[in-house]
Amino acid sequence: MVLDTLPLVAAVAIAIFLLFFWVRVIRDAVWTTVGVLIILAVLFVVFNIGPRQVLQELRDPFTFVERVWQVIVGWFKALFP
Repeated sequence: MVLDTLPLVAAVAIAIFLLFFWVRVIRDAVWTTVGVLIILAVLFVVFNIGPRQVLQELRDPFTFVERVWQVIVGWFKALFP
């Protein structure tokens, strides 16, 4: 009886391990992608408007964040019309 259910128990154990492992891998990959996207958008805004203008805009950081957000939204609109 025990030997009959052993393949089922092993398959369930392997499935649980793979599910847990891949959920962690995918979560880390998503957060890494989001971080890289934000860094690229910030660099794009900095090089687009120039370093001196960035220093002036950092007096009001919400304006700078809004410009970065507009760049990210623009990229998604260009990729997914």
